[in-house]
Amino acid sequence: TEKIYLMAAREPLALPRCSRAFSLLWNALPKVNTRGNTTAIDIKVKSKLKDKLYLYAVQVAIKEIITEIRVLKFKALVYFLNIISMKINKQTKKILLLSILYFCSLPNNLFSQDSELFANDLNLKAQLTFDFKELYKNTNDSTFIKSPMVFSGNGIDQDTITVRVRVRGNFRKKICYFKPMRLEIRKKQAENTVFENNRKLKLVVPCQNEKGKDELIYKEMLAYKFYENLSNIHLKTQPISLKIVELKNGKEIEHEMFAFLIEDDNKVAKRHDIKKFPKRRVSPLNVGDSSAINFALFSYMIGNTDWSMAYQHNTEMFYNGKKLLAIPYDFDHSGLVDAYYAKPNPMLKISSVTERVYRGLCRRDPQVFAGMRKFYISKEEDIFNTLNEFKDKLDEKEFSRVNSYIESFFSILKSDSEFKLNILSKCRG
Repeated sequence: TEKIYLMAAREPLALPRCSRAFSLLWNALPKVNTRGNTTAIDIKVKSKLKDKLYLYAVQVAIKEIITEIRVLKFKALVYFLNIISMKINKQTKKILLLSILYFCSLPNNLFSQDSELFANDLNLKAQLTFDFKELYKNTNDSTFIKSPMVFSGNGIDQDTITVRVRVRGNFRKKICYFKPMRLEIRKKQAENTVFENNRKLKLVVPCQNEKGKDELIYKEMLAYKFYENLSNIHLKTQPISLKIVELKNGKEIEHEMFAFLIEDDNKVAKRHDIKKFPKRRVSPLNVGDSSAINFALFSYMIGNTDWSMAYQHNTEMFYNGKKLLAIPYDFDHSGLVDAYYAKPNPMLKISSVTERVYRGLCRRDPQVFAGMRKFYISKEEDIFNTLNEFKDKLDEKEFSRVNSYIESFFSILKSDSEFKLNILSKCRG
């Protein structure tokens, strides 16, 4: 009978919830050894416990587990544990311990969605509801407003949580109807959802409420996807079908759009075991040659001049214990995106953001530079494969322009004379 109930109870159980109850049971044992942070638990018992102590530990653990599982609504397992708590004997003790070990040792991907937020083919959909005036009047870095967020996706049942929202950015914050946003989610709200370990996120949305507004966002996300091909250390993105319900004068106005999420820079640091560098002025020469050249070549490829390593403008800076590492972000002023509102810096003496300017420093190791040039040429096919994934998202004429724009970059790389004329001779300092 107990085995039948156990089979019926194979619902995923979150380890953070299970581990506290599990420890109540095993703390009564004289020796418990765990191997690192793995879920494989090696328990060595060198002496037998008295029946009463053992029974007490089992009963406490059962009650704790039942309470937590009820919160998770895993009714089958609750029923199973309730049955066991009525009758404790040698056989049920074994079944209880095996069942707890089974649920606690399940692979993380069965009970936790924290790693799935930036998975492919998630088909994430979300809805936010707020008053634009309330959001836009509170524009400092510490003031948030609350909004319900309804979300669903492949393998994700529709759910609703409360998120905290504020506007972010500089230029788009001033001119856009839909402003870039930062989302923060409280720990309890994020628990057992796809957002569990991604509670701080950037949300990139179209600028104006107009026809064709999504195309600029597709092209900006394309830039992030390009960089994924060129650096292991990058910001992950997740496309999202977004509906914003605007509360205005007692009415609800619905706006549907394509948007995408960007992970928090602390997630990048944790993933690569590096440290986030403070936002302060730095010498670009402190950035490692490989990272700096990659950053500059990528920016040249997409025609982006709107960045500064020294002032960390549109630059995420990390430290690996030896050198700084630079990661680019925010590409709406690039020639690749070619946003209607984007204007080039007058100091660069170019008439359009589609005109490329190499802005890297000259004082870099020539061998690293040559190696990075070969690396980019080797990635040409990957770049165009990524571009083709966006073909049905762009107007035919615009896709052709973007394709030609990237082709011209690789033509420069492959020609020694063009490479020297447009890149080597244009470096700064």
